[in-house]
Amino acid sequence: MKIVLIVLCMIMVQACTKPEEKIKNYLANGKTLFEKGTYDKARIEFKNVLQLDSKNAEAYYNLALIDEKRQNWQAMFANLSRVILVDPNNINALLKLSRINLVSNHADEALKHVETALKINPENPDALALKGAVLVKKNDLDSAMTTADQIIKQHPDHIDAISLKTVIYLAKNNTPSALATVDKALVAKPSELALLLLKLRIHIQSKDLIAEEQDYLDLIKRFPDKHEYSYALVKHYSDNGHNDKAQSTLQALIKTYPDQHQPKLVLIDFLMQKSPDLAEQTLSTFISQFPSEPDFYFRQAALYGKQNKVAEAKLALNKVVELKPTAKEGVQAKTMLAKIAMEESDLTTAENLIKEILSVDSHKLEAMLLKAKIALQKGLNDEVISDMRVVLRDFTNSDQAMVLLGQAYLKKNSPELADENFRNALTVNPANFDALMPVVSNLLKNKETARAEELLHKALEVNPELAGAMQLLAQIKLNQKDWTGTQKVADMISAKPQGTGFAKFLSGKISEEQGLCKEAITQYKEALTAAPELQDALRGMVSCYENLKQNNAMLTYLGEFITAHPDNFYPVLLKSQLLAKDKQWGDAITALSPAIAKWPKIPEFYETLASIHLEKKEANKAIAALIKGLENIPNQPRLGLILASAYDQTGDYAKALDAYDTLVAKHPDLDIAVNNLVSLLLDHFNSKENIDRALSLAKRFEKSDQPYFLDSYGWALMNSGRDEDALQVFKNVASKMPNTPIFKYHLGMAYHKTNNKAAAVTELQQALALGAKSGGFTEKEAAEKLLKSIN
Repeated sequence: MKIVLIVLCMIMVQACTKPEEKIKNYLANGKTLFEKGTYDKARIEFKNVLQLDSKNAEAYYNLALIDEKRQNWQAMFANLSRVILVDPNNINALLKLSRINLVSNHADEALKHVETALKINPENPDALALKGAVLVKKNDLDSAMTTADQIIKQHPDHIDAISLKTVIYLAKNNTPSALATVDKALVAKPSELALLLLKLRIHIQSKDLIAEEQDYLDLIKRFPDKHEYSYALVKHYSDNGHNDKAQSTLQALIKTYPDQHQPKLVLIDFLMQKSPDLAEQTLSTFISQFPSEPDFYFRQAALYGKQNKVAEAKLALNKVVELKPTAKEGVQAKTMLAKIAMEESDLTTAENLIKEILSVDSHKLEAMLLKAKIALQKGLNDEVISDMRVVLRDFTNSDQAMVLLGQAYLKKNSPELADENFRNALTVNPANFDALMPVVSNLLKNKETARAEELLHKALEVNPELAGAMQLLAQIKLNQKDWTGTQKVADMISAKPQGTGFAKFLSGKISEEQGLCKEAITQYKEALTAAPELQDALRGMVSCYENLKQNNAMLTYLGEFITAHPDNFYPVLLKSQLLAKDKQWGDAITALSPAIAKWPKIPEFYETLASIHLEKKEANKAIAALIKGLENIPNQPRLGLILASAYDQTGDYAKALDAYDTLVAKHPDLDIAVNNLVSLLLDHFNSKENIDRALSLAKRFEKSDQPYFLDSYGWALMNSGRDEDALQVFKNVASKMPNTPIFKYHLGMAYHKTNNKAAAVTELQQALALGAKSGGFTEKEAAEKLLKSIN
């Protein structure tokens, strides 16, 4: 019995100590892997610890350190918060949490964490320095200076305290004292990087360009292997117009480090901005020297992409695939090729590439997102929702996945779920314009203008270069007729690189809205001089010249503009449209014919040509123009829609049906095509089978906010014999647009079908009265006949 008891005790001891030993080993392994920079493997070790002990503060803290390296601030914040829950006295975690809050502009939260740390250790210099930084954020500069002096008295070489004192002097615009503070510290530590960078910051803020240049040169001399200082010096030269110095600095670096590719790539990036032709020549030289280096082909693809040389860009990317078919470079090249294929509406090629990518890397986020975008185009909304939920389990902070989820819900007529996902995306990335646009639009629709502006300003804080947000903000100000506010946005845009053109356009728009067309035209011309691609400025000029009854002056300007910018298709399109509007159809067609030959993939050219032929009662020529457009731009939904409509208008309902069927098959989420197909089936092919099909198609409009789509659903219900259901739908439709005669007629029919004679007469009489006011409506005779039969 004693032997058995001893054995049992040994087993119990082993059972108790084994998890502790495992935890100790996992932590040690994780830390070793972290030091080596293998963060994914280190994360697994720390996660293993948490499987055994879900309250292990050390594991959470080390996960936070990995998140810090990855710059995944949200995850870092979450892990640090878990540390504090388990170990409230962990000073390192408290200070890191405080720094995150400080950077996130949550000064009160930052102060709370740092005060907690100081209660644990009131003399901790790092905590005191951080408290000083929080006080600076709260604009309490005197208290912050007292804190800095307190630290320096005990720790004269404390870098954070010296930095704090310097920042305070800079905030007080006391540059000499800031510089003296740093210079004094540099006497003791002449090679201290933080101090040298602080000195550089002072010179940058004081705009002392000569001293700034010398600081960079000093950093390069002291730290020759840190090429980022050479690159910063290049940017300094470039920003201040010293392109020769910038180029020679990079060429010297390339000469010193001939086997390193990064300096060459930076030179290419610089030349792409300053001299694309020279960039192309230099790239060719580097590729001949290093024909197996993928990065040079990637740069070549980027250069050709900027020049709209898509075929050449694809050749460069395919070269990468050839060199590294299954390596990360090859996978990335295939991803870029898939994006190009999608832009070219070549979904088959895109899908094949995505399959190849996912077969190599099943968790390649970009490929999964592209796959979802294609599914969204095909109307496979449930598939998108399912796939993006899986993606968000692995990539919890993928704002792009959240946007795609929102877009899928939007297409399924679930606006609340769509809005929730768009807002989630903005929580992760306030500058995600694909999420920002629908949320802001919804807020504006609900008259929540202040909240919309708040979101736009928040986006611009994250990404000050987000042109779309600035333009939306300007549009809001314009709609409010807030000319001063609009001009402020224009000035903000003007300060951005290449922002002059759009800023001038906004100034022109302000003048136009105030009825000052002559001034507006001058400003629009200035905008186009700075940015010839600004289509809105050309449209503004058209509007102003029309108001001044000077259309010929606009045509003259367009002729000169086309000569000056022969590669810009838009002025040619605008000219043809103006000529057509003036019924100068021959001249319009003369302008369009060479344009279509030069730009065969611009759908608006075919639309304009078709509209001219329809105006001239030349339906066959209009249809031929649209068919040619679809041959050159397969799957172009707008051309397909106009073609189907043209068949419908000419009474060729069989061809209209084929055209709508084709369109809906290729673009199942194109609601207007579905709506028109439903109407065509019910009005001209209303067999039992077709009525059932129409109702099935129209079911998507059951919760639509669009009255015409709802009306089609009601019409399908009525044709199916579901008169009571149709009545409720038509009531809803009529309440949304009470002055539309066709809606009143349909409501009258529904009342008649449900034996409410008095209501039917009222609605039919209103339909006819509204029709008389608006010049009649297509169902007038039917409404009169029904009213007569009731009476």
